[in-house]
Amino acid sequence: MGRIDPPVWQGANLNLIQIEHHNLSDKSMEPIEILQEFNSCYQKIQAIAQDEKWLKLIADKKIDPEAATHLGDALHYLSEAMGCVEEIVEIKFSQELKL
Repeated sequence: MGRIDPPVWQGANLNLIQIEHHNLSDKSMEPIEILQEFNSCYQKIQAIAQDEKWLKLIADKKIDPEAATHLGDALHYLSEAMGCVEEIVEIKFSQELKL
């Protein structure tokens, strides 16, 4: 008898992504490092949002269609956070240029 995979939303067969954690006790991140990490996350999330298998999961209704909206929301809010940090980086860069 063949193995039947349970639906994804039940936590079955998820490929876990290894995420590097920044240990804040070792060294605080500079604003430019935070911005770079946010940018890296944004690119990864955007790649998922455009991935044909992700789109097929939604089209085949194997996951809640709202998942696409939630992913779009995550990109939107991450972009907003990046904009806030970017302002600090630009100010710091301008101040360094004046020195």
